[in-house]
Amino acid sequence: MKVVARRRGNRAPVILATALTTAALGMWTPASAQSVQGETNEAVPLPSVVVESNESKPKTSAKKKTKPSNATSKSAAAPTTPPQPSPESTGDQQRDYRGIDPVNGYSPHVSSTATKTDTPILETPQSISVVTQDQISDQQAQTVNEALRYTPGVSLDGFGSNVFFDSIKVRGFNAPQYLDGLRLPADMTQFSVSRVEPYGLERIEVLKGPSSGLYGQSDPGGLINMVSKRPLDTPHYEVQGTFGSFDRVEGAFDIGGPIPTNPDFLYRVVGLVRDSDTQTDFQEDNKIFIAPSLTWRLDSKTRFTLLSQYQKIENEGYQQYVPGQATLLSNPNGHIPLSRYLGEPGFDHYNLQQWSVGYELEHRFNSGLQFRQNLRYMDTSNAMQAMRGDVFVGDRDFYRTPIYVDADAQNFAVDNQLQSDFKTGALSHKVLAGVDYQYSTGSNVSFLASSLQNYLPIDVFNPVYGAFPIPTRDDLAPPFMDLRSEQQQTGIYLQDQVKLDRWTLSLSGRQDWSSVETTSAGFYPPSGHYERNDSAQTGRVGLSYLFDVGLAPYISYSTSFVPNAGVDRFRNSFAPTTGEGKEVGVKFMPNGTNLMFTAALFDIRQNDVLTADPLSGGLYNMQTDQARVRGFEFEVRGNLTRELEIVGGYSKLDPEITKSRIGYAGNYLPNVNLDQASLWAKYTWLDGPLAGIGLGGGVRYIGENYGDQANTIYIPSHTLFDASLSYDFAYLDHKLKGWKAQLNATNLTDEYYVTSCQSGLVYCGLGQGRTILGSIKYTWK
Repeated sequence: MKVVARRRGNRAPVILATALTTAALGMWTPASAQSVQGETNEAVPLPSVVVESNESKPKTSAKKKTKPSNATSKSAAAPTTPPQPSPESTGDQQRDYRGIDPVNGYSPHVSSTATKTDTPILETPQSISVVTQDQISDQQAQTVNEALRYTPGVSLDGFGSNVFFDSIKVRGFNAPQYLDGLRLPADMTQFSVSRVEPYGLERIEVLKGPSSGLYGQSDPGGLINMVSKRPLDTPHYEVQGTFGSFDRVEGAFDIGGPIPTNPDFLYRVVGLVRDSDTQTDFQEDNKIFIAPSLTWRLDSKTRFTLLSQYQKIENEGYQQYVPGQATLLSNPNGHIPLSRYLGEPGFDHYNLQQWSVGYELEHRFNSGLQFRQNLRYMDTSNAMQAMRGDVFVGDRDFYRTPIYVDADAQNFAVDNQLQSDFKTGALSHKVLAGVDYQYSTGSNVSFLASSLQNYLPIDVFNPVYGAFPIPTRDDLAPPFMDLRSEQQQTGIYLQDQVKLDRWTLSLSGRQDWSSVETTSAGFYPPSGHYERNDSAQTGRVGLSYLFDVGLAPYISYSTSFVPNAGVDRFRNSFAPTTGEGKEVGVKFMPNGTNLMFTAALFDIRQNDVLTADPLSGGLYNMQTDQARVRGFEFEVRGNLTRELEIVGGYSKLDPEITKSRIGYAGNYLPNVNLDQASLWAKYTWLDGPLAGIGLGGGVRYIGENYGDQANTIYIPSHTLFDASLSYDFAYLDHKLKGWKAQLNATNLTDEYYVTSCQSGLVYCGLGQGRTILGSIKYTWK
């Protein structure tokens, strides 16, 4: 069945973005403005990505201390009579000196993700969006996906709201995920995908544009770097209980500080336990999470931090696709409810375990030279079985097949950095030289239906569970997939951040060597041993100028590459996918404020893209397609006044397939929202009869997208509303200092919407309906 594709204009995001900009600018009065004139110089573009390949034929199978004031929550120590700083001084109340430090509020000043050095965001010639722990807490985000809902240029929920992993696209391309600057295990073997708990994070940073010049293999849209909570210099204790929709009960704690008997040792333990159902019947969202960390200050120049975590997810039910014929298109029976489960209760389950241990070592040799080493080992395993729908017949019948999966992935990563700060005449240099290495392994044994008799129907409008016996693993043998993969990457990189007066020139270059080996003993890919070795040179050049008033225009050019695993239907391996990006933008933090504006225009191109081979029924991929995403982004975050904090943004994307072997050139890239607009605001009364009350509200417009490369599956836009209400009991009675209650609601109107469709109408995902969560938190020192 073909869905008529319509490209409709919608003025809602434009109106929202205009209102946001007008309101923000209208409330700012600059303290001073000085004109600084200078000649504009364009950044010299780097050469195109150079990739060298050595392909073998397939063979037959055989510092400064953390600022103490940042150690506690912004509401933990509310006085009975709060201080009255002037709005103009808001921006000076907190300064995050390092890119890993806690931040009070929504607007950090420093990030280390873009440069791997602690660099002011205002002086970084690349777009960065940072979601702080305060924003995560104020919005009660339960996943990394939810924490990024108000970030422009980010497409979420690619597999629906009930997925058990975080699927994120940045500027139209899949975004690799990093934790503390080290890449998380890639999904080499499918299903064994690690997931990060947002309660254990200090911030989530979205670096936009190609970034292989520092990180190696990375898609050109950008990457996600999550920063773990670390031990702090001051004691802090927090316990929190959360309850709400779908019988959710959750307890969490965050405690730490100096060890009393030896202040050279700092500790922190973050933990969470959750027992919950979901909006989908027979599906759970249970979790156990704990993250101990320890810092040893050997001396004034050396610091060693041990980071570890363990997470266990054991749920009945599994993420499900829903047929677009019963959710997206018109159907004489209507649409299935959000709660409808199309699997088999009692049979479907999902068990994920992951753990990691690593460290960060910092040593300063002198005032201008320092060494850092980041290292981590992570292990992820997944055992699941589920009934998954694959064929929809008529108006009601969804034919499902059983799937059994045992998968695991291991990853070792280390990044060595030597930083030197020095001057040559009028030029100030911050030079970073690094060597990193990562080794990943993974295995996957999957049993899928091999005959029509294993397809079991269910009436999506009147489901009857257990109507048919479910085939066992032995019934489905031999395994559809039985493979083992290994991937290695070694990279050396060099970066120089050169400052001349108000100019900052950032130059980086990197050489990578990668290898991929896959051994298959199943049906897919064909039994055999496959190897591929590649090398690539990538980099970035960026130039910015900082005016007295806090205005910083910039321009940048960068490149990317990603090695590709797997083979085509002729058993040939794939060359790496390469990309390049151009960006021009401006950042603005008015003097004396804690409010930052960012606007950017960009053009990103990707070559040698993998796409489904229609002659293989979509089972195999083929290569040589090209894609381009051009667009505009705007973001504002921080304080408009002492009481009012905002986060808002707008993005407009033109994601186009520019070359296609099967005739899709000129179409939109699938599952990329063409435009987005959002605004979140929170007002906290600090005096008067309403003192202690915090009122928040947000609106999210998510634009249309297309569910396939042919653009025959049209997914309309939707608008969602969120709200929050909180109260700090310290304003009621000083004896209640540290107690805070909060109530959050997302999708207030209970909007019914489809988020995406993956490779066909039977693989669609439903959005999250109305969800209400309440929490009570107690913090003390």
